[in-house]
Amino acid sequence: MIKRGLTIFALAMACTGLGGAAAFAQDGGDGAGFYARAYGGISTLNNTTVSVGASSASARFDGGLLVGGAFGYDYEGPWKAEIEYTYRSSDARRLPASFARGGDYASTSIMVNGLYSFGEVGPIRPYVGAGVGFTREVDFDLTGPATPPPGAVGQYSTSGRFAYQGIAGAELPLNDRWSGFGEVRVFAIDNPSPRGSGRTLKADYQTFDLLVGVSRRF
Repeated sequence: MIKRGLTIFALAMACTGLGGAAAFAQDGGDGAGFYARAYGGISTLNNTTVSVGASSASARFDGGLLVGGAFGYDYEGPWKAEIEYTYRSSDARRLPASFARGGDYASTSIMVNGLYSFGEVGPIRPYVGAGVGFTREVDFDLTGPATPPPGAVGQYSTSGRFAYQGIAGAELPLNDRWSGFGEVRVFAIDNPSPRGSGRTLKADYQTFDLLVGVSRRF
């Protein structure tokens, strides 16, 4: 999965290079300075196999909640750098009764992002970016009762796992301080392996996110 993260980062940087060579109207922006962002949206986990000991099951996930915020610095050019804190949660479905009746797979992450703007394209400013960081917590709560018990029912958690993401978005300035934005993100955690009741749960954590938010310059 680390290789996938490096691939995401390389693709984002390649897009940056192509964008710099494209015929976009690049302007000086709004001047250098700090900014803060708040956002929310939908996070959808990829289908995956969930394993606990010798038991395993295929899990599908409903689109879930994503909320977060970021604080960053605009370098008055194409580049911005920021640190973000984001919460994601998705409900598992279609689990076999012998494994668990349902579940919730959630994470909180702290990421450092680099963003590259292509300048103004009409009223909007498209951009791409990539980020790396770590998880403050990863939780997979499997609810029961399983038939027959105990199945995999239980609460599993871990922290401090490596995480990475790719970002593509567009910003719409509203005035000299406020702007709205929308983003598409691909986010992943490397080998989360949460533990509970002396057991380790194995399940990939890779999401596709759609979010909207507001940004304020200081």
